[in-house]
Amino acid sequence: MKKRFKFLRTMANIFRILGVIICALSLLGGIILIVLSISNSNFWSLFGYSSYDSVLTVTIGVVALVSGLLTGLITYGYGELIFVFLAIEENTHRTSVFLEEMQKEQD
Repeated sequence: MKKRFKFLRTMANIFRILGVIICALSLLGGIILIVLSISNSNFWSLFGYSSYDSVLTVTIGVVALVSGLLTGLITYGYGELIFVFLAIEENTHRTSVFLEEMQKEQD
């Protein structure tokens, strides 16, 4: 059977790829921010922060990590949701065709 809704399939794949990219980048960025906050306060003094602001930067790193991962998972979920709707449409279409063929056989 010919695949329909090619644009929706393309969009679903794009959402899935973006979700993986967002998760990977937020995981990498959050970990780097947390490690830099804990290990060396001299790094943050280049940007005008004092050594007492390390707790703040650790908190920001954790928030960035968690929010980025959630955003990536939600984006990936949108792609999967589109595929679920497409599967429901395909099954409904097959059932409709099957019932039409059964109706023709009975007549």
